[in-house]
Amino acid sequence: MAIEGPPSRASDREATSPLSRASAALVGALLAGCGSVPTVTTDSGVSNTRQALAERAEQGPVLAVVIGNPYAMDEARLDSMVTDAMAAGISGLGVDFATEPSRAAAAEPRLVVVLNPAGDPPGSAACRSPTPLRTVPAGDELRVLAAFCDGANAIGSVEAQDTVSGPTDRRFERLLWRTASGLFPDDYAETYGFGLLPNSFDFGFGGGEEPPLGDDPLAPPEDYDPLDPGPPD
Repeated sequence: MAIEGPPSRASDREATSPLSRASAALVGALLAGCGSVPTVTTDSGVSNTRQALAERAEQGPVLAVVIGNPYAMDEARLDSMVTDAMAAGISGLGVDFATEPSRAAAAEPRLVVVLNPAGDPPGSAACRSPTPLRTVPAGDELRVLAAFCDGANAIGSVEAQDTVSGPTDRRFERLLWRTASGLFPDDYAETYGFGLLPNSFDFGFGGGEEPPLGDDPLAPPEDYDPLDPGPPD
């Protein structure tokens, strides 16, 4: 169920060596494959969004609302593309988003995704109902405002943007992935840490303070000189 604020979706339709050429082609292919990196800005705190989503997802499909149709495409297809990509962007958590209220297990909390909002609205504006945000047709850049809402309040929200040429551009899907990842950040490190190895072998990802040199049985003596190791013991 895609919702569009005014204007309506209809108004949105509105001399080089061969080696050098080969090198340029290779670089071009690499750049095309990598593309630009979407920018993600946290509009409001997202510390509780993942936990709230996980609890809600245990009950069944989570309601999602898609606002805007920047490419004037079939609404059902757009809804499916957006919800599938958003679900795929949430690491380590299986979520089924449903745009039909009858399929959702509950009305709240809900995901609201605004495609190309007009102006610079805050994330909380996406949660206001029944007046959806106004959107505009896509240009060179596509902006996505996503909020996880509990009624008119935003549990958390993010905004992301990237250069996207159309709905079949893989950067569109990647932009939605990054948006979902920013809104529902992976909490594995915070929850489980990386305590699978002793501190002396820790990689610095939350395994505690680095142990003193003397605590590591594999460490050389403090006065060890690698250029003059001396006779073996």
